[in-house]
Amino acid sequence: MTNDHQLSLHHLVRPQAGESAPFHFENRWRVNASVRDVWSVLSDIEAWPQWWPSLPVAVPIDDTIAPGSRADIQVDSPIGVTLSFSIELQETEAPYFVIFSAAGDLRGTGAWSLQQTGPITTISSVWCVTTRRRSIRLLRPVATSMHSRVMRAGHCGLARRLNRLVS
Repeated sequence: MTNDHQLSLHHLVRPQAGESAPFHFENRWRVNASVRDVWSVLSDIEAWPQWWPSLPVAVPIDDTIAPGSRADIQVDSPIGVTLSFSIELQETEAPYFVIFSAAGDLRGTGAWSLQQTGPITTISSVWCVTTRRRSIRLLRPVATSMHSRVMRAGHCGLARRLNRLVS
């Protein structure tokens, strides 16, 4: 999976009637762990709330990581807005990438790709979503900041989790 492929995901999300313009976010995390160890933690969706502070709910609907697998997610934003949505796996090639769709408070597409260089694994994510919720649409001016804080907490939590696994 290339960055070009990830960036093209933004063009796949077209607002439907009553939805916001797309919110488009890109993040890059670097952790000192093998790509397989990182994949092991990221693919354990049920454990996300243990290391990702802004995600108090992550409930897999089934026990597989394969196209069609789903999970219900809740994200608590830094300013108290809660987002509830489900994700459905569209495509995967373990341990290198996953593409999923979202439905609920957010509708759209996300992708994570993992690449190891020496002892460091880089996780690149792209998230492009729309919403029907008026309160979220009104938060557009601070959306990037809120998303960055949620993702920064996830990055720190993932690094701590991996450090415990490797130690």
